[in-house]
Amino acid sequence: MNKMKIWLPKLDVVAEEVIIYNFHNRIPLVFGTASPQYRYVSYIHPYKETVSEGTFKLVEWKPDSSMIAVLTSKLTLLFFKVELDVSVPNHHCLYVQHEGKNQTPKRDINGIPDSDSIQPSGSHWWPKCSSLPTSLAVCASFHIRGFPASLDFHQTKACKLTEEDGYVQQMEYSPIIGGYTLVLSSGKALFVIPPSIKVETSVPQGVWVTGLTDATCVAVNHRYRLMAFGCKSGIGAVYVINEVEGTIELSYKLHVSSKDYPDACQKAGPVKCMKWTPDGTAVAVCWKNGGFSLWSVFGALLLCSLGGDLYPSDSPKLFPPPVLSMEWGLEGYQLWLQFVKSALTVNPCVTNHEHVFLQGEDRLYMSISDGCASQDGGCQDSSQSLMSIGNKIWQIIPISHTYLGANWPIRYAAVDKTGQCVAVAGKTGLAHYTFSTRKWKLFGNETQEKDLVVSGGMTWWKDFICVACYNIIGQRDEIRCYPKNTKLDNTFAVITKVPSQILLLNTFRDILIIFCIDSHIMLYNMERKNSQKNPLMELIKIQEVSLGNYIPHPVCVSGLALTSLRTEKFGSRSAQPSRDSECLLLNVAGKLLMFQRDEPGAQVQAKQNKAKPQSFGAPAVVATNVENMWSTSRTNQSKSQLMEALWLGCGAQGMKVWLPLYPKHEGKTHNFMSKRIMLPFRVDIYPLAVLFEDAVILGAASDGVTYKPPSEDTKKSVQNLPFCIVERTSQIYLHHILRQLLRRNLGVNALDLARCCTELSYFPHVLELLLHEVLEAEATSKEPIPDPLLPRVVAFIQEFPEFLQTIVHCARKTEVALWPHLFSVVGNPKELFEQCIVSEELETAASYLIILQNLERPIISRQHATLLLDQSLERGKWDLARDLVRFLKAIDPSEASTPPILTSSRTPSSKSYHSGVPSPPIMPSEADGFSFSTVSNVSNVSNVNRLRSSSMTGADYSENVPKGSKPKLKHTFSDNIFSVKKPPPKPKEEGAPDQMYIDMILCRHCRKLLETNHLRDMGYFSANTEDFHLVSFLKRERLKGAKVEDFVRAVKDIHHQFEWPLPILSYHVFQQLKNKTFSSSSLASLSLLDAENLPTVNVGAHNNDTEYHRYLGTLQSPSPLNLSQNFSNDVELKPQVIKTEESSLATTLDISDTSSLLGELDYMTESSSQDTLSPELEILSQEMANKGPRQSEMELRYLLQILLEAGCLEWALIISLVLRDVEAVVRTVNTASMTDTPLEMVARMREGISYLELWADTECLGYKPFLHFIRKQIQVLGKLAEQTPPTLQLSTSVMNDESSDSEQLSPVLQTIHTKNPDSSPELSPTQPRDPAKASECVIS
Repeated sequence: MNKMKIWLPKLDVVAEEVIIYNFHNRIPLVFGTASPQYRYVSYIHPYKETVSEGTFKLVEWKPDSSMIAVLTSKLTLLFFKVELDVSVPNHHCLYVQHEGKNQTPKRDINGIPDSDSIQPSGSHWWPKCSSLPTSLAVCASFHIRGFPASLDFHQTKACKLTEEDGYVQQMEYSPIIGGYTLVLSSGKALFVIPPSIKVETSVPQGVWVTGLTDATCVAVNHRYRLMAFGCKSGIGAVYVINEVEGTIELSYKLHVSSKDYPDACQKAGPVKCMKWTPDGTAVAVCWKNGGFSLWSVFGALLLCSLGGDLYPSDSPKLFPPPVLSMEWGLEGYQLWLQFVKSALTVNPCVTNHEHVFLQGEDRLYMSISDGCASQDGGCQDSSQSLMSIGNKIWQIIPISHTYLGANWPIRYAAVDKTGQCVAVAGKTGLAHYTFSTRKWKLFGNETQEKDLVVSGGMTWWKDFICVACYNIIGQRDEIRCYPKNTKLDNTFAVITKVPSQILLLNTFRDILIIFCIDSHIMLYNMERKNSQKNPLMELIKIQEVSLGNYIPHPVCVSGLALTSLRTEKFGSRSAQPSRDSECLLLNVAGKLLMFQRDEPGAQVQAKQNKAKPQSFGAPAVVATNVENMWSTSRTNQSKSQLMEALWLGCGAQGMKVWLPLYPKHEGKTHNFMSKRIMLPFRVDIYPLAVLFEDAVILGAASDGVTYKPPSEDTKKSVQNLPFCIVERTSQIYLHHILRQLLRRNLGVNALDLARCCTELSYFPHVLELLLHEVLEAEATSKEPIPDPLLPRVVAFIQEFPEFLQTIVHCARKTEVALWPHLFSVVGNPKELFEQCIVSEELETAASYLIILQNLERPIISRQHATLLLDQSLERGKWDLARDLVRFLKAIDPSEASTPPILTSSRTPSSKSYHSGVPSPPIMPSEADGFSFSTVSNVSNVSNVNRLRSSSMTGADYSENVPKGSKPKLKHTFSDNIFSVKKPPPKPKEEGAPDQMYIDMILCRHCRKLLETNHLRDMGYFSANTEDFHLVSFLKRERLKGAKVEDFVRAVKDIHHQFEWPLPILSYHVFQQLKNKTFSSSSLASLSLLDAENLPTVNVGAHNNDTEYHRYLGTLQSPSPLNLSQNFSNDVELKPQVIKTEESSLATTLDISDTSSLLGELDYMTESSSQDTLSPELEILSQEMANKGPRQSEMELRYLLQILLEAGCLEWALIISLVLRDVEAVVRTVNTASMTDTPLEMVARMREGISYLELWADTECLGYKPFLHFIRKQIQVLGKLAEQTPPTLQLSTSVMNDESSDSEQLSPVLQTIHTKNPDSSPELSPTQPRDPAKASECVIS
C-alpha cells in the first residue's frame, strides 16, 4: 500500500489534507483534517471509468479549495467539485463552532492572485484531455518548438528549439515573475514569457537559463523572485533575473560541504524534488536515493540528514526514503517532521529582532536569558549579558488550548522589548501571555474574536499590542491597539481605519509604520494618554509615501524598518538623539533599498511648516541577498560604532555590517572620505539576533538522534525515525570586523573599535581568533602574498596588554608546522618568555616553555624552566611549580644537546635570548642522604591522628649524633601514636644530575621559607610539590634553617599567617593580675600565686587540658591570694605608679598592632564587674574567642606532628604555645629529654621561653596563665640545659677571657655558663639582645 500526503496551501473550513491509498489498481480520494489527523470522507472512482480513464497519479487543489484536479495514468484530467452537505449538523468542521455571517476572505498568504487555470506539461502545451468540463475554455495554446529562445531578454542569438532539446519534464508558473519555468528532458532549463492576450500577433518569448545542462526539477519562489533547479550532480542551483542586463544569472548553489558531509552527493544521488515553504523563506531538497536538506532563502544550510545523528554509520538507508513528491503543511510547520520557525519569517518587527524567538504550530520557544532585559529597554548588565550569551535553555510556552482549538495553527507571534510578554494570532483573533503571571489572556467575547483576522502582523509598543487586521463585520482593514493590562476587548481598543490591506508593520521609537498592498507606506505618531483610568493611546497619521515605482509587486517586500542611519552628513552623535526618523529601509526580494529624506534649501526650509516631515528621495541599493536586518534605536556613547551599525544576514554569503567610520579629527574631515563601509564576514551559525554592546550573534540550530523502537512490531512501521532537538547557538563577530578593517588599512578605526570592547570578558579570545585565522590563511597559502596581513595584526595586538598571552595561546592551538611562520613575525620566543617573567605573567611564561621545547635545544628549555620555577616558588604558584618540576624531570639529559624539532625562523632584527641561568651542576654530594617521605596535602588534614611511622631510621639518625655522646634512642619518639613502626623505605637510587639540581632548588626555597618563619607557605609548598619529603628535609635542617633566633617574632608570625587570635584574659583574671602588682620578672611574678592549690603537670598525662581549664577557674575566683607565703627574695621592687585618668596599666604599656585586646578592659568601671557572666560561661566564651578557624587548627596540628617527627623541637614548642596545647608541650619536652637532642637546641628553647615570658608581661597578658601552668616543663628545659656545661666556640676568633664570653651571651646562657643560679646576670632581661653576636656562638 502506497501512501502520499498532500497538504493544502491555506486554511479553510473544507478538507485540509488529502491522503491517497492504493488498493490494487483503484485509488480513492480520502479527505481528512491535518490537526488532529482524522479521516472523515473517501471517494472511490467507478471501476469502468478507471479502466477507460486510468488510475489516479497526481492531484492538485484549487487555491480557494473549491475544486480538485486529478491527472490519471492515461493523461486524462478529472475535475472534482468539493461541496458541503449543509443538512448535517456542524457540517462546516469537526469542532462545534459558530462562524460569522461573513466568511474569511479568500487571500493567499503570499498575496498571489488565485488562478483557475492548470498548466500540464509534455511535448506540447496541452495534452489529451477526455474529461474537461464544458465550461473550461482554452485561453492560449502553442507548440513548444514554435517560438525562438535566446540567451537574454534582448533576443540575442534567438533560435527555435530542436528535438535534441527534448520535451517538457516539469514546469511551474509564477504570476509575480510573469512567466513559466520549464525543465526539459535534455537537462536544460527555459523561462518562457507567455503571449499577451490583448495583442493577437504576440508570440511567446523564451530565455535560456545559462550554464545549466543537468536540471531534473524546478521550484519557483514567488516572494523573492527565485528559480531553484535540482541537478543530476546532487546540488541545487538558484537563479535570479538580472533586470539590468536582461539575463537569468546564477545567484548561489545549494551544495552540501564535503568537509561536514563527506561523499554526500555520491550517496544521495541526483536531486529528485524541491519545495519552498509557504512563506518562501526556506526550501526543502530531496534526493533520488533518499535523504533531505533544508536551506534558507539565500542558501544557508539549516538541516541535513546525510550525516551526523540523522544518518548513523550503521544505517543502510538514508532518512527519509526516496521521495517522489512533497508538500509543506499549513504555515510550513510539517514536512515528515515537526518544524519550528523564527518569528522573523512572517513578522519581522523590531522587537522580534532583539530576541531568539521561535514559533511552532502550538507552542513558542524563547531563551530564558532573552527575558532579562531591563524594563526600559536599556542594555543589560555584565552578569545578565554573559548569561544571555551562553545560556542554551529554552522557555517553552504552550499556547492556550481554548484559543488553539478553534484558531489552529499560529500564523503570527511577537514578543515585547523586555521579553516578558508575547502575543500570538491564528486563524482569527489574538491572545497574549505574560511571564510574570504565566497566564494567557483571551477575548471574553467570542464573537469579537471570530470577526478579527490578523493579516499584516503584530508588534508591541510599550504596554500596547498593535495589530494589522481585517474586520469581517465592517469589511475593512484596520489598525488596532489593545492595552496589555486591561481585558482583551474591543471596548478598550484604539481602532484606526486604513484604505487597503496591510502586509507589514513595524515601530521606531514612537512612530508606527505600515506597508499596504497598494505599495503605499503610512507613518503614524503614537502617543500614550494617562489622563483616564484605563490606558489610552492616540494614533495620528503624519505621512504617506507611494513606492509603487520601486517595487515590482507588494508581495516581494519582506522587510520594513525606520532607522536613524545617515550617510549624507557626518558627525558624532549628540547625547540626546533626534526623535525624527532619518531613513527608510525596505527589503524587496532580497535587495535592500534605503530611502533617505530630502534636504530642502534654507529658504524653503524656513517657509515650510516644521511639523510636516520631509519627503523621501530616490532609493539607494545597500546590499543584495538580504534575509534579515538588525538595527537599534538605543544609544551608547562608549560603543557608538557598534550601536550605529546596520547588520545584515545574507544566507550563504554570511553576514554583512554597514559600519560608520569616525575620523580622528572631525574638524578636518574631507568630503571625499568614506563615511560608512560594508564589511562581509562568514559565520558558522544562522543569525537570529544581534547583541550590539556585547559583539555577539545569537542563533538556533537543529540536531537529531536516531530513534530505535523498542519492539519489532514498531520497528517495522517506524524505521530510523530521528528525534530532533533545537539548541541555541552564539558566535563572536568582533574579530571578523577587526580583520576586515585592518585589511583595508583602517587600523585607526579598528583600534578605536577594539578599545571600546576591552571590558568584555572574552576580549582576549577575540584577539586569539583574529591572529589564528590570519595565520592559518597566510601560512597555508599556495600563492605568494605581496602584502601580508599578519604583521599588521601582530602590531595591532601589541597595543593591548594581552599581547603575550594571545601569541602563546594562538601558537598552542595551531599546528607546530606553522610556528616558524608565526615567530618569524612575532619575534624570538625566548624574548617573549623573558617579557613574561618581567611582567610577572608566570602562567603565560609556562606556555612558552612548550614553544621553546619544540623550537630550541632541550638545554635551553631546561634553563628557562629553572628560571620560571624559581619565580613560581617565590610567588606561591604551587600548581605551576608542580607542573614545572614534572616538566624538568621529563627532559632526558642525553638529549640536552640535540637539535630542536623545528628550527625557528627569525627576522634579521630579532635578537637571540641569552639566559643568565647556568646549567644544573653535577653535585653528587648534595644528593646523598636525600631520602624524603611523602607528605599529603596540607589542605586535607582531617586524619591528623592516624598512625604514622617515622621516616628516619635509626641508622640515618645515628649519623647526626655527635661523637662521644650517649645515644638514648634509635628512633624519634614523641608520643604513643608514633610507636607503630612501618618497614623503612627502599633506598633511593643514585639520582641523575638533573634530579639533584631540582632537589637543590626545592630545598633552597623551602629553607628560605623556614628561615623567614613562613610555615604555612612551607606546608603548601610541600603538599603541592611531588617527591619532596618534608620530614627528611627538616631533619637535615633542624640545626640550620629550622633554628629559631627570635621566639617572640616567630609566635607573632604564626598568629598572623594562620589567622589565629592572640589570647585574651577575662575581666576577673585581668583585675586579679593587675591588683597583685606583678613585677617585670616573669618567674618572680608567677611565684606570687599559690602553688599548692595549682595542679601538677605529669609527664604523659592526657587530662592536662582539663586541668588547665580548672586552673583558669581558680583564677576566676574572686577570693584573694596569700601573697606572703611564696614571695621570693629576688623580687625587684619598683616604685608604685598612681593610677590616674591619664595613666593606667593599659595606657602605660606599649601595645603593638598584634597585641591582645586587653587595653580595652581597663576602661571598664568597677561596677561593671557585677554585670559580667558567671566564671564557667566566661571561661567558655574566652576559649571560643581564643580559637582560630578550624582549617587553621588542622594545619597547625599537622605541622606540629611533622615537626616533632623531624626533631625540630623549637618550632614544635612554638606551635604548642600558639595552640595552648598542654599535651603538645609535654610531648615536645619529653622528646627533648628522651632523645639525643643537642644542648644548643634546648638552650634556645629555654631562652626563647624567657623572652616569651617577658613579652607576655609587657604586651600580651593572655599568655601569662598558660606559661605559668607549664612552669614545670619550663623547669625541665632549664635542667636539661644545665646538665653539661656547653663549650663555646667562636666562629671568628678564640675568646681568652670570661668577660668577653659573658658580653656576647644571652641572659639565660650567661646563667648556665656561670653555674650560679643565685647570681644576677650582667644583662637585664629587658635589655635587647644583639642577634649578630648571638649568632657567633656555636654550642657543641
